[in-house]
Amino acid sequence: MGRKAAYLKDVLLCVVLGLPAWWAGLTHTLADRYTWPEVIAGLAAIGVAVALARPRPLVAMLVTAALWAGSVAVRGDPTVFFLALAVMSYLAGVRMARARPALLGLSAAAVAAAAVVPSVRWLLAGRWDPGAWFFAVTGIALFGLVPWLAGHARHQSLALTRAGWERAGHLERERRMLAEQARQRERAAIAREMHDLLGHDLSLVALRIGALEVAAGLPESERRAAGEARAAVTAAAERLRDVVAVLGDGPEHGGTDHGNPEHGGPEHGGPEHGGPEHGDPEHEDTPSSPGESVDELVRRAAAAGMAVTLHGAQAEAGIPAPALATVRRVVREGLTNAAKHAPGAPVTVTVTVRLAHAPGETVVTVANAAPHRPGGGVTGGHGLRALAERVRLQGGSLRSGPADGGFALTVRLPHTVPPRVPPPGGPSTASRPVELDLALARGRVRRTRLAAALVCLAAAGGVAAFVLGFTVYEAATSVLPPAEFAKLRVGQAESEVAAVLPARTRIDDPSWPEPPIPPGARCRYYSTSPEPFGELELYRLCFAEGRLVAKAFLPS
Repeated sequence: MGRKAAYLKDVLLCVVLGLPAWWAGLTHTLADRYTWPEVIAGLAAIGVAVALARPRPLVAMLVTAALWAGSVAVRGDPTVFFLALAVMSYLAGVRMARARPALLGLSAAAVAAAAVVPSVRWLLAGRWDPGAWFFAVTGIALFGLVPWLAGHARHQSLALTRAGWERAGHLERERRMLAEQARQRERAAIAREMHDLLGHDLSLVALRIGALEVAAGLPESERRAAGEARAAVTAAAERLRDVVAVLGDGPEHGGTDHGNPEHGGPEHGGPEHGGPEHGDPEHEDTPSSPGESVDELVRRAAAAGMAVTLHGAQAEAGIPAPALATVRRVVREGLTNAAKHAPGAPVTVTVTVRLAHAPGETVVTVANAAPHRPGGGVTGGHGLRALAERVRLQGGSLRSGPADGGFALTVRLPHTVPPRVPPPGGPSTASRPVELDLALARGRVRRTRLAAALVCLAAAGGVAAFVLGFTVYEAATSVLPPAEFAKLRVGQAESEVAAVLPARTRIDDPSWPEPPIPPGARCRYYSTSPEPFGELELYRLCFAEGRLVAKAFLPS
């Protein structure tokens, strides 16, 4: 809300809350006509309260509570400023986040009103007025506490709504983030497949061309052509690396294949280079999808000119489907790296299936001797990193590093995939605190509304009980027995009459017609019986100049 709009609303509120005071200064409709100094003082207090309603809502509420108690104390009138107290209390409930200061403030205002208002009434009216403190205290409860509770419930409802919108925004951002992560995973999967399939094929092509380049009996021109072809294949491998970097996690994360043996490789299934989670191994390269078996991979590498040996008869026998795809991928990655970084070196592929120890495992080793000449392959570091992550997801371990002057890649893969454990902070764990906060917030709103209803009922019950008790008390303490009334004589001294009169009068002024009051006399009205709910019959005694000047019986 703009500052100008807020200012206009405050001015309008001040005018509305001040209307009863203006009306009381002009007419007798609401109460006995107020003097203009009283009207101006009331309007000033309302203006101060409205000005403080936004920055200091508690102070604004207490100002109107003091105005209410002051009107009761000075005028004995509870009707003119109740609207200001109710509105300021409601606004304080809406604008205050904490409940304790408001409750303490209203309690202090009620205690102060109970102590001060009767004393002021005694000083101004010259008599004890039990109704004054009752109106002051119950007014603060009805027009202060109840509206504040309603405002506090509104505050909590608005806070709950804001929290709901914030939660919706958070979920929308989370949904977009998850969608972006899914796209990144898809791109990474494409990158891995390109690296594994095309990289393997390009390595074998380069190996074949390299064999032609050093073959005996070829003319020099053909050797140069073979060298150019091998350079072209190497350039294609570099372009493949660039594409993988774009689609995958980029070369900036680094990585190592075994062409850099001094860096070793990940061990026990934990990739050294971090990066996002990779795809589900149970749904990638499954045997039902097109793919080469271990025997076919070894034969094709041998046909390309690699000195490769496979140990393990029927290498794929006894390997369950989820592990078989990973075994093939390990062999393919090992052969690709050997072709890149150790061209001409003999390679040994060993696939061992161990079923003796439950739940069973497969051990795959791809080892090569030291290269005869430096490898010219290019690596982006994606192969072993993705492979290590895949092995880790299946509960296995991967070791890579120098061995016997060459390089060895060893993978141990269990036949039973361990259950997935959701990462900390996942949706299932993150949603519980939010749901708990939502339930607590709704509970606070319900409790505040229930408290407001109970306070209303308690206040109404208290008022009814007080009125009932006061009516009985007033009837019992204002009885002038008929026999004593009959003994009174017109002209009798007021001091003699006062000796037989009750402690208090029944009412100040009857609401039905009565005989004319003698000029200059002041009259008192007493009950004829202690019955509080029967027909009201009164004795009227009028005094002037210290003498009883008239007495009368007033039937209802």
